[in-house]
Amino acid sequence: MNAFIVTARQAARMPRWLLLTVCLLYAVPGLIGRDPWRFSDAASFGLAWSFSQAPLGVAWLTPAVAGQVSPEFGPLPFWLGALLMRALPWIAADLTMRLMTLAGLLLLMASVWYGLLMLARRPRVQPSDPFGASASATDFARSVADSGLLLLLACVGLIARAHETTAETAQLILTGGFLFACAWGLERPRLAGALAGLLIACSLLTRGVAPAAALTLVLLLLPVASRGWRLVWPGFLGVALPMAAGIALLWPLALLSQGDPGTAHLLAWWKAQQAAWNHALSAPAGTLANALRTLPWFLWPAWPVALWTLWQWRHRSDQPAIVLPALALLALALCALLAPSANEAGLLMLAPPAAMLAAFGLSTLRRSLGALIDWFAVMSFSLLGLGLWLYWIALQTGWPVRMAASIQRAVPGFTPEIHGLELAAALLVTAAWIALVIWRLARRPSAIWRPVALSSGGLVLTWMLLMTLWLPAANHRNTYRDVALQAAQALARESGCVQGVGLDLAQRATFAYFGQIRFDEAASCPWRLEALRGAQRLPDRPGEAGQWEVRWQGARAADRRERFTLLRRVQP
Repeated sequence: MNAFIVTARQAARMPRWLLLTVCLLYAVPGLIGRDPWRFSDAASFGLAWSFSQAPLGVAWLTPAVAGQVSPEFGPLPFWLGALLMRALPWIAADLTMRLMTLAGLLLLMASVWYGLLMLARRPRVQPSDPFGASASATDFARSVADSGLLLLLACVGLIARAHETTAETAQLILTGGFLFACAWGLERPRLAGALAGLLIACSLLTRGVAPAAALTLVLLLLPVASRGWRLVWPGFLGVALPMAAGIALLWPLALLSQGDPGTAHLLAWWKAQQAAWNHALSAPAGTLANALRTLPWFLWPAWPVALWTLWQWRHRSDQPAIVLPALALLALALCALLAPSANEAGLLMLAPPAAMLAAFGLSTLRRSLGALIDWFAVMSFSLLGLGLWLYWIALQTGWPVRMAASIQRAVPGFTPEIHGLELAAALLVTAAWIALVIWRLARRPSAIWRPVALSSGGLVLTWMLLMTLWLPAANHRNTYRDVALQAAQALARESGCVQGVGLDLAQRATFAYFGQIRFDEAASCPWRLEALRGAQRLPDRPGEAGQWEVRWQGARAADRRERFTLLRRVQP
């Protein structure tokens, strides 16, 4: 890489109060004031809540939702959620789970910032200073850390998925912690090695073998690719690898100690891991192509700056600041792209290494690329914010008619209301976005983090508008609360267990949580709750024709194609 100079003005760091405010505005909305939402969010909450309802012991070894075992999940994030629910019984269990995710997101941000700070303080990463005009090492490192954190917050695909209480979100947080541990390993190899090993083991107990193997591969390749880690590898790897193996084996050994049931669950978990990757290896090329189409917008604006970094630093590619995020990005990208579904949730763990790698390219970024990122942010987020306001006004007033009708089709049965606090927050953040755009265009600041200030600010604006103006509508569309309470009311006069038929994990979790329905798979249960979709109809089981009568039928107001039927066994 050619020598470059960064002046004190260019290395100006963001005011701490402003950076912390942006982090909180990013993390808090979307985790407060809503129910567990259908699909992965509700299913993951159900796993943790079911643990919290069970006595500590054998029942905590097998993840399950209201009695239905789920071998494809590792138990760790749900253990933590359940323990927090027990520690804070005065807080609603679903809010407690989301508060844990909030704490995890803040830890992720701190991990990325401090990891970059340590990498950017290293001598060969510092800018040249031939005339004594360059910024100090500390100022440069802090500016790079600020830039990397803003890049992480600006990743378009990250924000919605990161606010779900899923194993993928937990893996995102673990990945950020692992990158911090590796950077710290250059200074405190034994302590950092213990942390890195712990996080690899946690990855195995969260999302399974693939991400844990990817992180282990990064750990093994660091001394090969960079002299910095070769100098500390005996202490670093010598602690990390035994720590990872020792902790990762605790859960399988505990399962094996329970005899046949535990062994059966462990085998089912292992088969689920194998089946997933067998499917991935035989999946059609379209699955991979879909993931590759998703990546450019998912990691925008980090990926073009990361490519620029690789090009600019190609002659110093052995530097820890480049080796660590580049190796992690490559290993985790292979893991994500080869995953069976290759969906957006699996791409989450790519954001921290992509942001960290891109942070080191901002100091040499060409003005044209910086301007492209800026103008894309101004145009796209301003138009998106304007659209959110216009559609919200149409929802509240019924005009323009076409816009109001399209929203009613998207959230059928929703009755709009104006909430003063949410409206005030939306107006405030909109004014802040306008002020940010004016500041950026009028002042033309020279700070390293300049090109990504608008991208992160615009994404925060969009998210705040969605989670203030549109949160009631989104909650209406995605919650099972009302239909679960209706089913519970139909059950109120009579007791007995309920057999779930056709329910997925999210439905089972929310019916059990909101409706306090006691599910049991015993054939003798006097009640049966069936979930059907479209024109589907479950046939009577052999010998059971005429033995059941319908006591209740219902559906979510936002999705009439999904129907629930509660049946009572006919007494002979």
